[in-house]
Amino acid sequence: MTSPWTVGSASDLSEGSFVKLARAHEAAVLDKVARPGVRKLVQESWDRSLSLRLDPSRLAPERELTFDELRDKRDQHALASVLAVVHNLLIRHSFDSGLIVAIGDEFGRLLWIDGDREVRRRAEGMLFVEGSDGSERRVGTSVPGTALALDHGIQIQRAEHFNHLAHPWSCTAVPIHDPDSGDILGVIDITGGSEAVAPRPSRWWRRPSPRWRRNCASSA
Repeated sequence: MTSPWTVGSASDLSEGSFVKLARAHEAAVLDKVARPGVRKLVQESWDRSLSLRLDPSRLAPERELTFDELRDKRDQHALASVLAVVHNLLIRHSFDSGLIVAIGDEFGRLLWIDGDREVRRRAEGMLFVEGSDGSERRVGTSVPGTALALDHGIQIQRAEHFNHLAHPWSCTAVPIHDPDSGDILGVIDITGGSEAVAPRPSRWWRRPSPRWRRNCASSA
C-alpha cells in the first residue's frame, strides 16, 4: 500500500506526472480549484498557505535570524549536541551527491545547512539559507515546515511546494523529538532533485528509531 506521506512509485517521478502536478498547483493557487491527483496532505497544506495570504511567486524575507541571533540559537539548541551523529549518519554522505541536509529548530528556522556545495549554492537562490524561516507560515507548503505542522516525516516533490521558486526541488524531512518528553526539538531535511525522494531516504524519514534516540541521549 502506498503511504500518504511519501511521493509514491517511480511513475510519480516521471516528467508527465510533474506537468500534471504543476497544472494542479496553478489551478489551486490561482483559481482556488482542487484537481484530482494531488495528495490530501499537499492539498490541505496549499489551503493553509492560501489562508495565510502567501504569494507563491515571491520570496519570503531573506532571514528570520540575524547572524548574531543565529549563532546564539545554535549554541543554545538541543540538537547542537548531536551534530556529530547527524554528520555521521547523513551529512557526510551528501557531499558530491546532489543533496544537502538542513537542520531546523522547532519553529522551522534553519540553523545548519551542509552538503553538496553546488546544490547549496543553487538553493540560496530561493533563500534556503541558514537563519531563514522554512515554516508554513512563512513559505507555505515546504518539507521542513509541513513536517513540523503535521508532526510526521514527509516527502514533497517539485510542484507540491507552494512557492514556484521551490518547484525544481524535491525533499524528505522528519521531525526530531526529545527522547524523554516526546516534544519536538526540530526537523532534519534532505533537499535535492529526485534523489531526495528516492526509496533510499525513506528508511529514515519516519519518527526517530530507538537507536537514533539512544545516540541523541548519549550525546546530550
